[in-house]
Amino acid sequence: MSSGSDSRFAGGTVLFCQGDTSYEFFQELGVGRNGERVLFARPRTPSGYQGKVLVKCVPLPEGPVLEKFQRARVRLEEEVRLAQFLQHPNIARVHGLFEMKHGLGAVMEHIEGFSLNTLLDIAQLRGRYFSESFVLYVGAEVAAALAHAHTRTDDAGNPLGIVNRDINPGCIRLRPGGGVALTDFGVAFSLLQGRPSTTMPRPVGDVIYASPEALIGEVTDARSDLFSLGLTLLEFATGRHLYDPGDIHPEDAPFRRSREQYLKALKMTALSMGAHPPPFMEDALRCAMAYRVEDVKEAAFGLSKSLRTVFLRLLSRNPSSRFATAAALEVELRAQLARLGPYTGADAVKEVQLAMLEGGEALEELNLVEDEGGIVPAFPPPSQDDIQTEPRPLRSADETTTEPQPGARRLTRH
Repeated sequence: MSSGSDSRFAGGTVLFCQGDTSYEFFQELGVGRNGERVLFARPRTPSGYQGKVLVKCVPLPEGPVLEKFQRARVRLEEEVRLAQFLQHPNIARVHGLFEMKHGLGAVMEHIEGFSLNTLLDIAQLRGRYFSESFVLYVGAEVAAALAHAHTRTDDAGNPLGIVNRDINPGCIRLRPGGGVALTDFGVAFSLLQGRPSTTMPRPVGDVIYASPEALIGEVTDARSDLFSLGLTLLEFATGRHLYDPGDIHPEDAPFRRSREQYLKALKMTALSMGAHPPPFMEDALRCAMAYRVEDVKEAAFGLSKSLRTVFLRLLSRNPSSRFATAAALEVELRAQLARLGPYTGADAVKEVQLAMLEGGEALEELNLVEDEGGIVPAFPPPSQDDIQTEPRPLRSADETTTEPQPGARRLTRH
């Protein structure tokens, strides 16, 4: 690996070796949040290839790239150290840190399956969203992962105070067997001993899913992750995004924060995204500063009363009005799921298969290969024999039966 990020590997290039296993370059995926390169690699043993792994790598801090990559290297080392405390079936594993030629690489589990980003695209192409049972199931599984992360302690029993800070549809994946995985803690905050202090409070993950307090540089805690999960699940359930100016008209709404706070959020966003944030960002930030309880209700229109209530709590502007913990959220989501009837990961896979079957030729227009990192997810092929459409359980009299309206626009990010 050269000292610059513009170097390219040829297919089959050995990145590094561990014992009798060599890790061969397979595909470049892009640049991570901290400026690191993200690659696919294939571990090769004497008996052949053993699947795929993700590798985040940074050059050694030498010469002209010292300052540029020093922080990326420190953050990569911190991510690997933090991962030893994040041992949960719903969190992607980090296998370790390895010296490469002229660089450092962190090897991570590659989660096969679809991201929520792609599943939302599939739902919109077929003109129908996934069931509330699917939303509740995925939400509860992610909440379980966050409950684990938020309550970790170090070896001495001191709370680590972990906040993921980057919950969004791209980092939540449904495995081919129905499991749900949270894939990245690369920009997480923690009290891990020896971690570098943050020089300036600013959103470090996907700004479009950041909580209002994160956008203006206030102190964030676990409840900020819950807000981001709320935005993610609301978009997945309805196609609507609370920060989308197409759904809210911020020019007609007074700021719920001061204009000074809005300008501060705009400045913090520019620092996070570069000198020239995308053109939609200013309007999105106005929405984040101006949205009301009525906007949350409107965005959640068509969902059952009980699920709307969850979103009203998750998306409260005041963190103290949200669920106090991810564990409390998980309990509520699982209770709602139980009231709708039995639902497992296998049922979630069947829903995805049915969505793909119903999408038909329209799905050919969706570039799954590009969205899923160049790898077509290994879901079992859909079959009419395997897929049975079950009638949804009847809801109680106080719950609406209106379906989410198809065709809602996704907040443009490009």
